[in-house]
Amino acid sequence: MAVTSWNTAPDYDNWGFDTYWNCNDWILWHQFLKAKFGQTKANFLWDYAFSESGNLSSNLNCRTFDSSFRSYVSKNGLNPYANAGIFTPVLQGAGTIQDVTGSVLGGVSSFFTTSNVKSFITILSVGAVVVGGLYAYRTFKK
Repeated sequence: MAVTSWNTAPDYDNWGFDTYWNCNDWILWHQFLKAKFGQTKANFLWDYAFSESGNLSSNLNCRTFDSSFRSYVSKNGLNPYANAGIFTPVLQGAGTIQDVTGSVLGGVSSFFTTSNVKSFITILSVGAVVVGGLYAYRTFKK
């Protein structure tokens, strides 16, 4: 379902094959909300709706792997990590790592026709951040 107005209901990613909003749909919906209600109320509505995403919803990848999405939510004061709980710092760090590896490996992608290498290294970096975060948590808990 396409986002056509502020009154369009979010289309969440459910189990199995279905339609769902991509990162740009979430941005467009926020823009419609902001035009209708103003920044403060639009942010509240958007934060609530985005936090209702399921744990494995594809749109949650926006906050980690889509740098243009992260840039938009940062500039507009949105909180895509509202449902992340204690993993918020880890996920925010993973986004930063993705930006760094994307920049460093920008030249590498010109040698390959696909971005599989970039994706693998990004996933490996995110995994390292998660493992490091859990190790630090365990260390400081003692």
